[in-house]
Amino acid sequence: MLTKSREKIEELEKNIGDLEQKLQKALMEKEELFTKLNIQKQESEQRTRSLELRVDSLERRLDGYENVIVNLQNNNVLLETMGQTMERLLARQSKLERLAKTQPIAAIQAAKEVYKDSVMTAQSTRAADSYNVIDYFDFENHFRGSRQSIKERQKQYLDYFKGCTRVVDIGCGRGEFLELMKENHIPAVGVDTYEEFVDYCTEKGFQAVRDDGIHYLKTIESVDGIFVGQVVEHLKVEQIVDLCHTAYEKLEKGGRVVMETPNPTSLAIYTHAFYVDPSHVKPVHPLTLEYFLQKAGFHDIKILYTESSKINMEIPELHMEASENMEAFNKAMRVVSETLFGSQDYAIIGTK
Repeated sequence: MLTKSREKIEELEKNIGDLEQKLQKALMEKEELFTKLNIQKQESEQRTRSLELRVDSLERRLDGYENVIVNLQNNNVLLETMGQTMERLLARQSKLERLAKTQPIAAIQAAKEVYKDSVMTAQSTRAADSYNVIDYFDFENHFRGSRQSIKERQKQYLDYFKGCTRVVDIGCGRGEFLELMKENHIPAVGVDTYEEFVDYCTEKGFQAVRDDGIHYLKTIESVDGIFVGQVVEHLKVEQIVDLCHTAYEKLEKGGRVVMETPNPTSLAIYTHAFYVDPSHVKPVHPLTLEYFLQKAGFHDIKILYTESSKINMEIPELHMEASENMEAFNKAMRVVSETLFGSQDYAIIGTK
C-alpha cells in the first residue's frame, strides 16, 4: 500500500516536472515572440516614418510640379497672345507692303489724313464709338479667350452648314469660324467692321471684307448659310430686325442662319461677360429673337442653350426625411440654379 502511494507520488512529481518544463518552454517561446513582435513593430514604425517622409517629399514635389504646370499654362497663354500679336503685326506689314506697291507715298499720306479726319468726325457725332477708343483686337485677345477655345465651342454649329457652298460669317472677328469652315472644305467669307480683324483674317488665308454685315448681305445675290456669332448684342432693335429680314431674303431655300449671343435668362452674364465689353448695347431675349426670325419668314426655329458656356456650379438638392414639400422645394431650387448658373450663351437657328 505504501509502495503504491510512493509510486503514485513519484509519478505525480514527474508529471509536475514535465508540466513545469513545458510551461517554462512556453514562457520562453512567448518571450521570444514578444521580442520578435517588438522588433517587427519597431521596423514597421520605422518603415511608416520613412513612408511618411517620402509622402511629404512627394507632396512637396507635387506642389512644385503644380507651380510648374501653372507657370507652363501661363506661359502658353502668353505665347498664344504673343503669337496673335505677331500675326496681327504681320497682317499690318502685309497691308502696308501691298499699299506701297500699288500707291505712291503721297497718296498713302493723303489717305491717312482723310482717314484721320473721318475718324475725328465720327467720334464727334457718334458719342465715343467703342471701336475708336479702345484697341478692340487686343481687348478680344484679353477677354474673349483663345482662338482655339472659341473654335472648339463653335464646332457644335458645323452640322448646320454641311453641304454649303456660300457661307457668310458676320462679325468674323479673329476668324475662328472661318478656320472651321476652311478645315471642313466649306467656302466662306467673313465680314467685320473692324479693319484689324479683316487684315488678321486675310493674313491667315481667309477671305474677309471690311463692311457692315447687313449692308454686305444686301449687296450680294444669295448665300446658303449665315453665321452671326456674338453680334446681335452690339445692335439696336431696328438693326436686328433688318438683319433677320435681310438674312431671310438672301438665303436660298433650305439655308440656315445661326445666331449666337449672350443669354439674358441666365443672371450669370450680368456679373460675368456681358458688361465687360463696352460695345455691347443690351442682351436679346431668346424669345424676342425667335419672334423676329418668325416674322422674317424663318421656320423650324430652334433655340440651343450651349453647354460649353455654363458655369461649373449648381445649387445642391436637399435630402431630409419626413420633411413636407421637399420635392417641391428641390424642384424650385433647380429652376433657381438654372437661372443663376445656366448657359451664358444661346444660339438660335432658323431655316428658310
